[in-house]
Amino acid sequence: MIRLNKDLFASAFLILISVVMYAASNSIKKLTVSKIGADFAPKLVAIAIFILSIFYLINSVKQLKGSTAEKAIEMDTGAKKDQEGKKKVSPLSVIGTMGLLGLYITLLPIIGFLITTVVYLFAQMYLLADKKERKIPLFLVTSVITSVFVYFIFKSVFFLMLPAGILG
Repeated sequence: MIRLNKDLFASAFLILISVVMYAASNSIKKLTVSKIGADFAPKLVAIAIFILSIFYLINSVKQLKGSTAEKAIEMDTGAKKDQEGKKKVSPLSVIGTMGLLGLYITLLPIIGFLITTVVYLFAQMYLLADKKERKIPLFLVTSVITSVFVYFIFKSVFFLMLPAGILG
């Protein structure tokens, strides 16, 4: 029950943050005459946060309704539900993620976006996957396709330069 209340508050907080972020991005001045200005990316992120927060809120409300129904059934039958299936987050995975992010930020201007992002995504997926679920070919293909797609979007659609690094 406490977790569900936290989910409700977190989703409401994220909705509020996204609205404030969108409003604040309106004050960014356009320096070019193009259709996509400096305010485009913050507005896009704010809209994405808003939409995902709405889904989070709806899911939290559904879980809250489901948990109250389950508690009513447990009270009637006197049965207690075992909390299986909950995955504990290892402190090593948190420390590993922080280390990978630091390494990614450090190496990005030196090595370049494409190579660094492919290696980072692969390492992050490998680190966070269960030992039984580590599928190296899938991780490699996913990281390469994602990195190339993001590079193409930033370069061809947004006309933004990403660090080229050793690729020149």
